[in-house]
Amino acid sequence: MVEKIKITVNEDKCYLCGGCAGVCPSLAIKVSSSKWEFFQDKCISCKICISACPVGALNFEPLEG
Repeated sequence: MVEKIKITVNEDKCYLCGGCAGVCPSLAIKVSSSKWEFFQDKCISCKICISACPVGALNFEPLEG
């Protein structure tokens, strides 16, 4: 069983390049020119987005329950 996680962004590091959204297989991340959004209900906890971020702006935390 895959542990469910929540993805968070360090807004001081993120420059909204969209690399994370481009690799997300479940479309759980949306990036526009002004903001980064995460949709928990779509996330499959694969962590591909974390590896794709060129500046290490994404982190995760386990969801309880």
